[in-house]
Amino acid sequence: MEFAKQLKKLRTDKGLSQEDIAQKIHVTRQAVSRWEAGSSVPDLETAVQLAAFFDVSLDWLVLDKQPADNVTNQDILNAVNELRDDIDDLSDDIDDLDDGGVGFSDNRKSVGSFLEDNWFLIIVMCVLIYMGFHGGISSWNGKFF
Repeated sequence: MEFAKQLKKLRTDKGLSQEDIAQKIHVTRQAVSRWEAGSSVPDLETAVQLAAFFDVSLDWLVLDKQPADNVTNQDILNAVNELRDDIDDLSDDIDDLDDGGVGFSDNRKSVGSFLEDNWFLIIVMCVLIYMGFHGGISSWNGKFF
């Protein structure tokens, strides 16, 4: 089985014991020993943790196959950080436009200001809706609520 060979190779190349691996991914040393012997395999979540711990692809760890484009976890992390920076830059640009008098904020009303400006209308609408669901004023026999 490829997984058993790959796991043992990764562990020994890094100079780690089975106990070290077990502690890092919160399993028993015996589980790591069984995986390396090929008598059992970890569940998918644990295999993903192992791949992340050793900074290898899950394809390589399980099947000894490199991804077509040789993308590493670090490459993915770098791409995510670049996207995060781009989003921050766009957010700053929008704030600059807003501060520059373009007036985006003038055209937007918050829910809080809508409620403040229209509280009486909202109460009247709630009463009318309540009346509609309860047969109107005639069913109240002169009582209000």
